[in-house]
Amino acid sequence: MAVSLGPSEGPRGKRPVDAELNLVPFIDLLVCCICFLLLVAVFTKIARIKATPASEGRISKAQHLAPIPQKRLTVLVGAEGYTLSDGATRRAIPRQGAAYDDSALARALRAAAQAAAARLTFAIDDGVPYRRLVSAMDVALSSGYANIKISDASLRL
Repeated sequence: MAVSLGPSEGPRGKRPVDAELNLVPFIDLLVCCICFLLLVAVFTKIARIKATPASEGRISKAQHLAPIPQKRLTVLVGAEGYTLSDGATRRAIPRQGAAYDDSALARALRAAAQAAAARLTFAIDDGVPYRRLVSAMDVALSSGYANIKISDASLRL
């Protein structure tokens, strides 16, 4: 790690100007920095789903003038499967063994979208893995729902 200047052998006791620097620690530091920056760059490119909270809050003038959908559709992601509710009716989509039935959920969401314009809210029970909610939201996005809200399941359907 130290610089070796060697013994003083020059004329009039001067030391030679040639010095050997140990660059290995500096190269190690640069390699670590490059690895860190590459990992950070990957995490900044993760795709995101735009989701708004279930509470309405303040609405803008453009939203106030836009027609409000008549139907509110809620999907509860529970341990037993999906439950689709529009306020008046409920439809249970049970699990198929250990797997959730995403194709049945997609069919039900497409049928509800064709029946009337609907706002879609997702709720999740405690103990259900978060990836299950994200998978159900992906199904909703592929079924044509763009404005998705998320709520907790404290208020059961």
